[in-house]
Amino acid sequence: LKVVDGAFKKYNESADSSVQIIKSDFIIAANDQTGNDEMLKQFKESKVNLQVVRALDTAVLIEKDQNTKAHGLIFPQKMMNDVLVVMDIGPGYIKEYNDKCENESDKILMFDRIVSVKGEVGKAANLKKLLEKATGKFQLGIQRPCPEQAFLAGMFRFW
Repeated sequence: LKVVDGAFKKYNESADSSVQIIKSDFIIAANDQTGNDEMLKQFKESKVNLQVVRALDTAVLIEKDQNTKAHGLIFPQKMMNDVLVVMDIGPGYIKEYNDKCENESDKILMFDRIVSVKGEVGKAANLKKLLEKATGKFQLGIQRPCPEQAFLAGMFRFW
């Protein structure tokens, strides 16, 4: 995915490559507003100041036996690009996995992006099929916003 004509492309043309907007970035605030609904409202304004963070790539190892129920993840009705966005986590083996995790960072969270299933990448619809067919031990590749503690400590760039 490349940045097409518009404000982000214009920004990228003049920004240092280390702070250009890239495919995996997360917008975490627009005009100091957070939350999807509030941020979307800001794009009706004539000027929008964004806070953007890089994605943190991680992976989780899941185990699903043949008799286990469905994964329980809810995805947008209209899936786009090459990620599955977790909109909610209902009853299923993912919720059971999360319940066993001691650390929040080990869990699959709402708004995580699933970028691979069993090491395979592809369009969102294909990732969903792979997830629904997966059994045994398998890995999910996840992207999520860089944690606030990391960029406040200077470990990652935040702009």
